[in-house]
Amino acid sequence: MATSRSEKLARLVRVQRQVERMAEYELSLTLREQALTEATQDALVQAVGSFNPIHAAMSHQYAQRFQRLSAKSQLLEGAKGVQERRMLTEKTKADRLSDQADRAAEAEDRLATDETLFDLLDSSLQHRGSD
Repeated sequence: MATSRSEKLARLVRVQRQVERMAEYELSLTLREQALTEATQDALVQAVGSFNPIHAAMSHQYAQRFQRLSAKSQLLEGAKGVQERRMLTEKTKADRLSDQADRAAEAEDRLATDETLFDLLDSSLQHRGSD
């Protein structure tokens, strides 16, 4: 089974685009989790600031929960940066592979055109030679 270089590169491009989509998905999960963490922190701040006696009695637990959420938010921020860089790297790889696949396809087309022209020229010369 003879596959051309452009077909192999096209397959690699499809795989690399899938890796890029996976990186985007991981980033979206991190962003969703970060938004949820921030919403929970906002709710805790509102609860601590309210005049409801139940919230006043739970203020110590709220403060501890807020500290844990702050630490989680910092971790998510770091993970977001790493994932953004990874996504950009994977996109760059896919773009480069796509360019290489396009160039390989053009070269193969050019080679096929040249071969056709040479065959036409050979048959024309053979036809003239036989007359």
